[in-house]
Amino acid sequence: MKEIWLITGGAGNLACQLTYRLAASDRTIVLFDIADQPVANTADGCKYIQGDISNPTDIAHVFEHARPDVVVHFASLLSGRSESDRGLAWRVNMDGAFELFEQSLQYNVNRFFFPSSVASFGAPLPNPVPEDFPQWPIGFYGVTKACIERLGIYYHERHGLDFRCIRVPIVVSPWAHAGAASSYASMAFIESMRNGQFTFRVRPQSHPALIYIDDLTRAVVELCEAPAEQLTRRCYNVQALSPSSTDLAEAIRARIPNVEVTFETDPKIADLIDSWPVQFEDASARSDWGWTPQFDLDS
Repeated sequence: MKEIWLITGGAGNLACQLTYRLAASDRTIVLFDIADQPVANTADGCKYIQGDISNPTDIAHVFEHARPDVVVHFASLLSGRSESDRGLAWRVNMDGAFELFEQSLQYNVNRFFFPSSVASFGAPLPNPVPEDFPQWPIGFYGVTKACIERLGIYYHERHGLDFRCIRVPIVVSPWAHAGAASSYASMAFIESMRNGQFTFRVRPQSHPALIYIDDLTRAVVELCEAPAEQLTRRCYNVQALSPSSTDLAEAIRARIPNVEVTFETDPKIADLIDSWPVQFEDASARSDWGWTPQFDLDS
């Protein structure tokens, strides 16, 4: 019988790309999101259910319909919107996660994956950031990420839910959400190709940890499929690459003739980006489930 994977935030960038990796191993994939349709193509055979992650009735409905073996919880209000509408961010990020945990217990979900974030840390940070470094986020989005990590560990320790988590660096993807502060790296490539120009709002020396979308989707599947007895922790760091925004600009100029890449630093955006980790210690991910990145800046 096919394993059933329920992906919240199923209309988003990460979910759409993950469907192709999951479909290659013949799984049943159910996508759940409030949007009318996904932002990008998805693998053949995916089922899409529209609903509101902040509405317990909608969550109960999708669990009753899908009866998932694995939950991948991508749904989240992103950093900028979380800061400007804290009430909505709490309902989407926190209340939604709580209801997912409760339904996962009721339906005997085998594994629950959650992508935390570099934003779950505060500043200043050491370089690299140790695996158990204290998390004191300075943004509301990061606060919700850190809280959900703790909720997941609670449900694991107290109720036996197999909770697994990666603290995700900034993701570079062709379908990044343009409104997120963390999307500057993706948008540099996208807008340079589309428009022949891009303006960085971060500092030339800004160099937070990044990960390419194909590496991230592989990491999600590898962690979800790792035997439980091999895991020594619930929340893992992963390190891929940390190019500066100047490095990104030079890589773009080397590949796109006559492109215009400039810097007009927005201190508010730059301070947020510069508060995030530059590099992670990720020894546990490498030893427990064989994590290693495959994409550097050139690839």
